[in-house]
Amino acid sequence: MNKNRVIFYVIFAIFHVGAFIFTLRIQDFTFITRIYQYIGFFKYITFFGIVLIVVDVIWSWIVSRNAKREKDVLSHELNTLKAKLFDLQEVAKEADATKDTPKI
Repeated sequence: MNKNRVIFYVIFAIFHVGAFIFTLRIQDFTFITRIYQYIGFFKYITFFGIVLIVVDVIWSWIVSRNAKREKDVLSHELNTLKAKLFDLQEVAKEADATKDTPKI
């Protein structure tokens, strides 16, 4: 993984750890009454989590697409090299065949 992807997953992990800590703290009823005034912020926080998931899906799709393209290019290059090698072998066979035939 590249550096940007690692940073993204660190942010994603921090988000989930924060959500886990929040669910541990919510067991106290007084905590719920104190955070009632901030309940509007939770929409934005959960939306941020959804955005992180969407970004990860898109990023994975792009990486997969680029890997497929690179594989296709390398496969084409390999086939081209095989064809050139085959042509060289055919030329060598023809040269050996003409050299071995007796001249009249």
